Amino acid sequence: MIRSIDGSTDLYLERLRQINARMAKAQSEVSGGKRVESASDDPAVIANLMQVRTDLARLNQVSTNLDRVQSEVDSAEGAMQNAVRVFDEVRTLGLSAANSEQTAVSRASVAEQVGTLMQRMVALANTQVGGRFIFSGDNDQGAAYGLDLQQNPPWTSYQGSDSSRQVAHPNGGMIPVARDARMILDNSDPAKNVFQAMENLRQALLANDADAIQASLAPLPGVSDHLNSSLSFYGNVQSRLEDAVNTSSKEQVRLKEDRGRLEDADQTQAILDFTQLKYSQQAALEVRSKMGKTSLFDYMG
Repeated sequence: MIRSIDGSTDLYLERLRQINARMAKAQSEVSGGKRVESASDDPAVIANLMQVRTDLARLNQVSTNLDRVQSEVDSAEGAMQNAVRVFDEVRTLGLSAANSEQTAVSRASVAEQVGTLMQRMVALANTQVGGRFIFSGDNDQGAAYGLDLQQNPPWTSYQGSDSSRQVAHPNGGMIPVARDARMILDNSDPAKNVFQAMENLRQALLANDADAIQASLAPLPGVSDHLNSSLSFYGNVQSRLEDAVNTSSKEQVRLKEDRGRLEDADQTQAILDFTQLKYSQQAALEVRSKMGKTSLFDYMG
């Protein structure tokens, strides 16, 4: 039995399969816009492409973290600005009350104002952002302090914890982003203890004790410097976060361009390839159809 006149059927079918596969690939590139979607599409670039995708996913997470932390730091910096202003008011009130012409009644009135400012200071210590008490350290689900002006001392013990909060920089390394209220307002160093400095002044005013008032005023400049150092800390963090955000944004753009070069299709070329392959397919089918009509007698002399 004669199975094949020229023995080319298998070769023809294999070449036709290759043409069809290349046509399907070109059509996929045109419709999906991607040149590489799986390892088999281009094994030579898949390792680089996977690395770019991994780096981009990491940067996306870094950017998300930076955005969240930036909001907290901005709120903390604003709270510190208010804390500095509140303490400046305390100093101004203390200086006015130190005047020898002040009476017990007027000093008691100033003491009441200082008490109101203490309430404001504690409220700032309990600032919340997104459900977090941002000055409560790592134990951020509860307020840092309570206040009762009838107690001695009027502020409660610190209800938070130390702060280890930090965020990753896109170039590597970590940025510390927080201080806790105990460090800022209830420092173990008496020369930096905001709460104690305010309470010492308030009690001296209530006692109408001129010497005690003068003594309570002496540490206020140093305490003010300490508060301003916390304000500067958050200002510096804002600058570092801004740099990190800009760096992340630029790196994301670069990686997206790299990813595009590796996986995106040249659609103009893909359309041209598809057209040429379609022509080759049709030509092959036409040639084969003509060969199918040749009989054994056509090859005999």
